Amino acid sequence: MEKEISKVSFMWVVIMVGFAMHMLADLLPIFWGANISMPDATGEASVGMMAFMIFLSFFMPMCGLLCMQYRSNKTMRLINFTLASIMMIFNILHATELIMEFNPVQLMIHPVMIIAGIYLFIFSRREMKQQ
Repeated sequence: MEKEISKVSFMWVVIMVGFAMHMLADLLPIFWGANISMPDATGEASVGMMAFMIFLSFFMPMCGLLCMQYRSNKTMRLINFTLASIMMIFNILHATELIMEFNPVQLMIHPVMIIAGIYLFIFSRREMKQQ
């Protein structure tokens, strides 16, 4: 049982690192003088989008990690499983954006994020069934 729990926690950390690398990959062209702003950028950041990205890339994984610390509580395991399900679905849907706008750098990150999301879901489901 303890082995599965560490797998779930590890996958949450992989997800967080994956989101950080996703953002870094988008920012790297700055070092070569490229303009990375969106074509229709107004100079004002969308607060809603920033809040959504913080929620998805930091808050959800941290909640998942905390749920695993209190795993003896069935509600915590259910919350973790729900968050893992949402994360897996988001990672798969987000990767489909590569079809519309191909980016070779993101091509290295998205498959890893899909695999991490699927493993997170599988390990969380096992955790739910074991107890």
